[in-house]
Amino acid sequence: MTANSFSTPLFSIKSDQEQQLQQVMQDIEKDFLSDVPIEKEPRGSSVPNSSAENYIIDEPREQDSIINETDTTLQDINEQFASPAMYENTKFEYDETVQFWQDLNRDGSMEASDMIQEIVNVANRFVGKGGDALNYWLRHNARTGYFLTNASLGTIGSALHERLVNNNNEDNRGDEEGKAKGFIETLAQPKVVSRLLMDTALSYEQDYQRIADGKFKLPYDMYTSNRQNSPFFFARQTARFVNEAVGTVSRRNRGTDEDKRTWISGIKSDLYPDYYQNAFHYQTDGWMSQESANVYETSTESLFLGRQDAMQRTALVPLVKYSKEYSQSNKDGAKRPLRVLEVACGTGRFLTFARDNLPLDTEFTAVDLSPFYLDKARDNDKNWRSIRKKSDKANSRGSSADVLTTIKPVRAVQAKAEDLPFENEEFDAVVCMYLYHEVPRDIRAKIASEMARVTRPGGRVIFTDSIQLGDRPDHDATMGNFEKMNEPHYRDYISDYLPVHFEKVGMECLTKTVCSGTKTLAFRKPE
Repeated sequence: MTANSFSTPLFSIKSDQEQQLQQVMQDIEKDFLSDVPIEKEPRGSSVPNSSAENYIIDEPREQDSIINETDTTLQDINEQFASPAMYENTKFEYDETVQFWQDLNRDGSMEASDMIQEIVNVANRFVGKGGDALNYWLRHNARTGYFLTNASLGTIGSALHERLVNNNNEDNRGDEEGKAKGFIETLAQPKVVSRLLMDTALSYEQDYQRIADGKFKLPYDMYTSNRQNSPFFFARQTARFVNEAVGTVSRRNRGTDEDKRTWISGIKSDLYPDYYQNAFHYQTDGWMSQESANVYETSTESLFLGRQDAMQRTALVPLVKYSKEYSQSNKDGAKRPLRVLEVACGTGRFLTFARDNLPLDTEFTAVDLSPFYLDKARDNDKNWRSIRKKSDKANSRGSSADVLTTIKPVRAVQAKAEDLPFENEEFDAVVCMYLYHEVPRDIRAKIASEMARVTRPGGRVIFTDSIQLGDRPDHDATMGNFEKMNEPHYRDYISDYLPVHFEKVGMECLTKTVCSGTKTLAFRKPE
């Protein structure tokens, strides 16, 4: 099979949709991947420029191999290491995924045809495996097709809305038409489409390999009927997304101070700090409305073409491994059930995957600052418990009511991550998902301290967030452009040496995993 002959429901581009699809991808490219280099303050003559050839992550300089654990300062680290990834790769035991994503297109030489061929190779490997692997591949093809359709509809809706607005505003029409013309002239770049789809295919393959290796289970929404399979659910979420996309794009295009505010902005509150009173991503009401919570998962998956779940499931690897170790040490039944805390749980999507993979008596607590997202997390938890009941009933050929009653609902708590309302050493494992890139550096340090405080000795803190400089060298020069989506702390985040926050509060570095645009770092609290 050749690249030209490859065709699946997801990756074939129909001629009558090609321009629309390319517009969607080029819009994403324009916002997040445009060739605008990151402005970096010099860190001394030993620091290379941000380029693929300078970030040889797997081959640190000789002086990088030994660090004085007792008196190393952040300044020392900045002088010794060219990137956060280089530092992490001397601190953590990292698996093959770290090297894989670092090496992928490291020199930027891959063309669209090379990327398409890589997609072909992934598809062939899934087809060759058959069975569950092929079922996974086909379902995720359909998944990406749905989110790609959402992205297309959202872009079309936004374009029509902006045209109507500009037609009613004679003063801005010329400028906007000029922008539109320049935008159209940059269309028809298949390399953009190919890169995003290649990342999606490779993320799916990595996710399934972890499943095949027994690291975690197939996604629970694959093995039984559920609301996500309902055409009504699809239609409702698409309508919500298109409406949200129109508003988001309009606010992004204006970029005024008012567009960056939410209804809580300017409120002096002990509960809602200043950094939180921001309309992140230019989304409606930031984190502070039910409307925002209801559309969030669809919005992020449309942006990532359906691979968001696969990326965040990297956190399951250290979490499930630790759960098994805990259960092994609990054979005599003397110990209590595992206690897990998720900090900044958002809609609780990851929490449902975690609950499905850990013992049913595990006690889960979810913390978030938004009451609306907590409500959505409780709804997702309820939905998962219903799905699990159906699955258990089908597998046992009998009633699973008794089994279900042993699964406690998640305990939802509204609180700041930097001021957790829990006792010292209350949890066995703490998970933090996609929070650090949205808070200032000093708050990151406080959150690390709080997570360490509430973790029992021997327990785990599992951190998952966006990749940073050096994790994917071909992205380094443009990585900071996500800041343009009203992410004021993002550029600082990608250059922050994250393990330092945890090491300063006594945590030990364990493992590192990368999947596309996400990485997971696991820490242990010494006994």
